[in-house]
Amino acid sequence: EPGETGDKVVQQEKIKIGVMMPLTGDAASYGESVKKGVELAKKQFKADNVELVYEDSKCDGQQSASAIQKLISVDKVVAIIGELCSGATNAAAPIAEANKVVMISPGSTAPNISDAGAYIFRTVPSDAAQGAYGAKLVSGKLKNLAVLYVNDDYGVGFNDVLKVEFPKMGGKVVISEAVERGSVDVKAQLTKIKAAKPDALYIISNSPDTAAAALKQAKELGLNVMMYGSEGLKSDDVILGAIGAAEGLVVTAVSGGSTGFIQAHNSTYNENPGPFAAQAYDAFQALNNAILTG
Repeated sequence: EPGETGDKVVQQEKIKIGVMMPLTGDAASYGESVKKGVELAKKQFKADNVELVYEDSKCDGQQSASAIQKLISVDKVVAIIGELCSGATNAAAPIAEANKVVMISPGSTAPNISDAGAYIFRTVPSDAAQGAYGAKLVSGKLKNLAVLYVNDDYGVGFNDVLKVEFPKMGGKVVISEAVERGSVDVKAQLTKIKAAKPDALYIISNSPDTAAAALKQAKELGLNVMMYGSEGLKSDDVILGAIGAAEGLVVTAVSGGSTGFIQAHNSTYNENPGPFAAQAYDAFQALNNAILTG
């Protein structure tokens, strides 16, 4: 009879990795892109022993603090991929640190995350690098720069870098205006920017809705200057949402991935990788390697 031999079938216990991302709200497209990168990595590395536990943290500090508490206390994850927005990562970091749970962000670029703790990592460069590159890129042609930035850790950090780096290149930041993330009415800020007579506008946004609105309303106000954008603007949602107003936009962004990664993503999802998909793939690969070497 089956079972009489005393042999036991040992079922391998799943290793849980949390994925804390904006899956709803104005930054949901970034979260979906990250999800595809993570799941492609899980499939390619045949990590059948890994269970992904998703939490919708909405790029929001309070939501991410609640999400990480649940992932650690209830789901008992061994590590976390997330968050995407810098403010949300910074809000969750002390909880990860206190519980000694590794957290890897594939998209948080605020410079201060480098000091967030011994258990906090990222697979994306700090804006200290991107801001310096952006300042150099703009200064090659133009001298008077305006900045429109989201009023969170990401936007404030990037804006601070530009204000330090652009004058080093012989340029001047003539005006710097903040907008709340998710806002779709930025005409007041853009009107002030137009009055400052800049040669270029650098839009720093981790909200596709805000970025698209800024591009569209700048055109409506006749703000005919060179347009630059941070990596948050490298999104189909921004281009489509801007309805033609993104023409001529120059975006500074991290790599979309290697040729092999892009081909694998296309064959799996029938589309090019979205923002931070490659960085999410790398985050999973790093954790999987750590699990294998135990």
